[in-house]
Amino acid sequence: MCFSASASFIAGGGLAALGGASLLVAKKENKLLATFPLLFGIQQISEGFQWLNLNAGTTSHAAGHLFLFFALIIWPLYVPIFVYLLDKKRILKWFMLLGAATALYFSWLMLTETIVISQVNACIRYSFNSPLEDPIFFLYLTAIFGSLLISSHKAFRWYGAAALISAAVSWIFFTMAFTSVWCFFAAILSVIFLLYAYKPKLLKFR
Repeated sequence: MCFSASASFIAGGGLAALGGASLLVAKKENKLLATFPLLFGIQQISEGFQWLNLNAGTTSHAAGHLFLFFALIIWPLYVPIFVYLLDKKRILKWFMLLGAATALYFSWLMLTETIVISQVNACIRYSFNSPLEDPIFFLYLTAIFGSLLISSHKAFRWYGAAALISAAVSWIFFTMAFTSVWCFFAAILSVIFLLYAYKPKLLKFR
């Protein structure tokens, strides 16, 4: 599998366009779903610009910070809130708290630590000093996958299961560039929500 500027721009542009179109045509109760692939599209486009810089022998800290802002701050906050708003399960409030805690931690890191951006084979690696990397990583994954998998809505559970599998594959085969690779897979998988926005009967929620 090869990742590149073209892969990021195609995936990002396609998801952003489809997500934007869905916002215009989806029913009111489904519009929130369209924001998911739209945000993923913006994130992937930012990594496309990072690839252009890497290919030119440099890096873009602006693109890197934007990508990590989505990966480490937006997603652990947005996913539990997103699921809660459409599900209303009380237990999801705990996952929202976990997401907020990890987002605050990563916000602090991004403000205080230097982010090192490098190319590892055909992937991008983002690294910085993280004293509590393992426990925070566990909380991060719990906030995202836990909220999706306990949802009463099938679309969320399907996406959570597919994203969890892609995370395992990314960790096993692309450990050094896990964040970049998993976000790419998760972005592509977010088309599940577009399918529901356009054809709710294909992915009945309950």
